[in-house]
Amino acid sequence: MTSALDSDLSLMGLEEDLTCSICLSTFTCPVTIPCGHNFCHDCLLATWKDSYSCPQCRTLFPTKPELKKNTVLSTVVETFRVRSSTCEAGVLGEEEDEDEDEEERRDAVRCDTCMEAEAAQTCLTCMASFCEEHLRPHRENPTFRLHQLSQPVGDLSELICSEHHKLMEHFCCDHRRLMCSSCLQQVHKGCSFIVLIRFSRLS
Repeated sequence: MTSALDSDLSLMGLEEDLTCSICLSTFTCPVTIPCGHNFCHDCLLATWKDSYSCPQCRTLFPTKPELKKNTVLSTVVETFRVRSSTCEAGVLGEEEDEDEDEEERRDAVRCDTCMEAEAAQTCLTCMASFCEEHLRPHRENPTFRLHQLSQPVGDLSELICSEHHKLMEHFCCDHRRLMCSSCLQQVHKGCSFIVLIRFSRLS
C-alpha cells in the first residue's frame, strides 16, 4: 500500500505542471483558454491588452475568449499547496497570510440554496453545497444521516467520472489524473494516489 509520504513526494513532482508560465508561480484561480493552456486569471488578463493570444503557443483568438475557472485544476493546486506546506513545515493548519485569506474569500463556494452565504460543507450525496443555515436538515433529520459531507467543493459537475458517474475524489500521482473510487480499484490499482476530497458521515 502506498504510504502518505510516497504520495506527498509524488505530488511534489507535479510542481512544474501546476506552474503558470507567466508569473512562474503555482496557479491562482486557473483558467483554461481554447488552445488548452492554463494560466492564472489575473496574469492572462494582464497580457491581453491590444490582442488576444495564448502567451504559451501564440495562438491568436479573433475575439476575447470567455474565461471560466478550471475547478478541477484549482482543486489539485490547492491540494499541492497544502501538502507542500506540510512537507516544509512538518505541521498542518499553519496560518495563511492576508493575501491568501483574501484569495480564499474571493473564491469561496456559495450555498446552492440561498446562493449568497458562504458554504459550510458540500454534500457529496446531494451533489450540492450548503451554508450553516441550510445544512441544518442534514444535521437534524435522520433521513440524511448516511449522506457524505466534505469541505466546500466548487463545481461538482466537473469532478464526476465520465465512465463510472462517481465523484473523482482521488488523484493518481503515477498517471497525473483525477479518478473515482471505481477507477482506483480497477484501472489504477497499485498506483500512488492522494485523496483530494475528504468526507464524513453524520452520526
